[in-house]
Amino acid sequence: MNENDEYGKMEILDTSTYDFAKEATERFNEHFGKASAEIMERLRKFADIPVTLQVRVNSDHFARLYKEEGWYRIVVDGRQLASTMKLITWFSVSDDFARVAYFETDGSDEGTLYILKDGNIVERHEGFFNQVIFLKDGYYAVQSFRGENRPEGVPLNAQRVMLNGKIAWGKDVSEDEFISISGFRDECLVSVGNWMKARIYRGKIEDPITWKQVLNLDHPADPIAIRGNDVYVLEFSGFGAISRNGEIILKFDNPIEEFSGSIEPVMILGDEIIAFTLQDAKLLPVVYDLSGRKKTELPVYAFSALTASSKDEKKCIFYSTSLGKPEIVYSYSSGRLEKVSENTILDPEIKEGFAMNGETRVHYFLASAKGSRHDRAVVYGYGGFNVSTTPGYRHIYAYLLEQGIDIVICNLRGGNEYGEEWHLHGTRENKINVFNDFKAVLTTMRSRGYRIVVDGASNGGLLTSYSLINFPELLDGAVIGKPVIDMMRFHLLLAGNYWVNEYGNPDDENDRKFLSEYSPYNHVRKRVYPPSLTWVRMNDDRVHPAHGLKFYARLQATGSQAYLRADFTGGHIGLKHESMLQESADVISFVQSCLKPEPHERDKI
Repeated sequence: MNENDEYGKMEILDTSTYDFAKEATERFNEHFGKASAEIMERLRKFADIPVTLQVRVNSDHFARLYKEEGWYRIVVDGRQLASTMKLITWFSVSDDFARVAYFETDGSDEGTLYILKDGNIVERHEGFFNQVIFLKDGYYAVQSFRGENRPEGVPLNAQRVMLNGKIAWGKDVSEDEFISISGFRDECLVSVGNWMKARIYRGKIEDPITWKQVLNLDHPADPIAIRGNDVYVLEFSGFGAISRNGEIILKFDNPIEEFSGSIEPVMILGDEIIAFTLQDAKLLPVVYDLSGRKKTELPVYAFSALTASSKDEKKCIFYSTSLGKPEIVYSYSSGRLEKVSENTILDPEIKEGFAMNGETRVHYFLASAKGSRHDRAVVYGYGGFNVSTTPGYRHIYAYLLEQGIDIVICNLRGGNEYGEEWHLHGTRENKINVFNDFKAVLTTMRSRGYRIVVDGASNGGLLTSYSLINFPELLDGAVIGKPVIDMMRFHLLLAGNYWVNEYGNPDDENDRKFLSEYSPYNHVRKRVYPPSLTWVRMNDDRVHPAHGLKFYARLQATGSQAYLRADFTGGHIGLKHESMLQESADVISFVQSCLKPEPHERDKI
């Protein structure tokens, strides 16, 4: 706690802090509760639809994790093996699909790991688990350690590979690095790194002693395949490249989708390489031969984003999404692309444009539904951690589109929309570029007569809080979700030390200078700011809720129309369905209050 900070005590989540959050939330409900209740029921048609989160296939089996009406379900070969109203963040299967692992949580990073065999739960473990890789007997679990119960010698937040409850590998992995294991029959590739660097190890999957480093890179990377003696790796340098045994065999013309546990941005299928690339942040799957020669582009719906994919030796299946289409399913095999299914809930018109920040062109999507007057917009931005902001489906935005409010999705520096250089130009001392990119889009929309509410969460909450403080004249409101805002102390709170590579280190004198120049919390002035809603989750164990609580308290002291909305059930990852609906309805009610329709000139007296 910073004793020189009048609100620093909120970093201690004691009774007084909870009381403060509850009282502020009650005040919010007094203003918006009635409207929110009406919105919530209408919102269900946009939020209750089935959406696939992960898929696993081979020649004989099919497994899928999906969400529908608040239920998370895992189905393997038509048999439902798990169903819960909690969140399932990932699942994995053994080669024969007889064993299944999944991680269930209330929305925090901590939760329960379940191990199933032949459909029956055989093990469960509490903690923070990131991955399971099944062996012939047993399994590896990649586990993050937080709090006082971590093993001796393991730094706070560090990850380790566990086998039978004991550390099997990873003693040299630091607290700011992540571990990912990819199995290839009897061998494996292990990736260790963060948003800035990577090391790749190769060895026998059953024997961690054999895992030896084969690559050390100054940029992120993900394993793709082992073919004989050859190791194929996707390297996030430039727009992305594929290396074989460290030698580049293919450089991409378009950036590669950012990796997550749900998708495979590059896969080798028989004698072809399928790369899920981005063209101005839109999904563009491209097929190459193994020498790196381009064969074809796959004709998918233009304004879409990848959500899940998997393959066997002969075919791949992948799921995409768009602002009006929760799910589009494709299958690819032997040069043939087939659209398997499509769910369309809304058919907005989507356009693209560029705003200018100096000499930098900042791409954005502009979506509007039939009947829009093109005078009100929610403008969303993120701009960080090498994450591409794509035009995927969001139930809140589908609802607002139907209400005649346009949606703008910005592709700011700090993301991966235009490769690693684009990312680096939005990190550390270059973070100011992200804010100015966003300002350029806002200025463009203002010049077209739009009233604007900005929207962002987590790192995006840093963006929208900065916008509120530094160019309030462009805003009619700001939504600031589970934000990182106090840039002088973020590294001391919960998982903040993971982000030092991205933001800089406040304990370093040089870094502290540029962090202090933009830290929104430290630049609240005695003036009236536009309306704002800061929403936090009190059980968030990744971004400390004190960021939002302290910022709201300072805004409130200025006499501005500031609101706080706190959830007391979920965590940073998410919420149970009914809580999520309530949170979404509350955000929508605030947005609509800021963007009430104004009468056309012909309607005025």
